[in-house]
Amino acid sequence: MAQQVEVLWLGHATFRITSTTGKVIVIDPFLKRNPRAPAKYKDLKALGKVDMILVTHGHSDHVSDLAELAKMSGATVVINFELGFNLIALGMLDGSKTIAMNKGGAAAPLGPGIKVHMVPAEHSSSFDLVSIKPEATGVRYIQGGVPVGYVIELENGFRIYHTGDTDVFGDMAFIGKFHKLDLALVCIGGHFTMDPERAAYAMRELIRPKQVIPMHYGTYPVVNRTPAEFKAALGNTPIKVLDVKPGEALKF
Repeated sequence: MAQQVEVLWLGHATFRITSTTGKVIVIDPFLKRNPRAPAKYKDLKALGKVDMILVTHGHSDHVSDLAELAKMSGATVVINFELGFNLIALGMLDGSKTIAMNKGGAAAPLGPGIKVHMVPAEHSSSFDLVSIKPEATGVRYIQGGVPVGYVIELENGFRIYHTGDTDVFGDMAFIGKFHKLDLALVCIGGHFTMDPERAAYAMRELIRPKQVIPMHYGTYPVVNRTPAEFKAALGNTPIKVLDVKPGEALKF
C-alpha cells in the first residue's frame, strides 16, 4: 500500500505535513507560546526532522518559533520577499536557506515532486521587534511584506491550500479553479480573520475544496468562533469538514 499524506494540526495556524516520501513541511511555527499546542510540541525537537518551513506573514502568532526551528532543523524557509530579507538582516534566518518570493511565485526546493505556490491573502503583515529585543523603544513593528497563503502540491498529486490569515476575497475563486484542491486549512476564528459565516461562503462559493480543516480559532478569547458554527454556515454542501483537535493527525 502506498504511503499516505499525513496532516498534523498543532493549534492555531501551525501544521506539520508529511508527504508520501517522508518529506516534512511545517507551516507557521508557533508552538512554545501557543495555548493550544500539545505539551509535547512545546519542545521543538518533537517535530522530528523538518525539510521545509512555510511562513504566511510576520505576526508573532505565526513566526515566534521560526528562527529556532530553522536553525535547529536546517530546513529551507519559504517566505514573502520583504519579511524574508528583514529577518535575514536581523540574523534570524540564513540567507542561503531562505527562498524569499512573492504571490504568483512557486518553488520546489525538495525536488520536482513537491511544489509550493505562494497565493494571495487579505490581511496585514509586520514583525514585532520587541519579540527579539524586549528593551526596544521607538518603532516597534517593522515591514513584514504582504500576507500570503500557500498551495502545496505533493508527490501523489494531493493538493493542500493553507489560507494564512485572511478575509474572504473574490480571487479565492481563481485559487480554487486553478489548483483543484483536495484539502483546505481554513481560518474561521473571526476578529483578525474570516469568521465561520465568511469562511463558509469562501469554501462553498469560491474555493470548493473536497475537505476542510478549520483553524485559527479557540486560541485566545477574541478568536472564539467554532467549527460547529462553520458547519452550520456551510449548510448542505459536499464539502467535508474535518473537526480535528490539536495534536491529532489525519491521513489522506
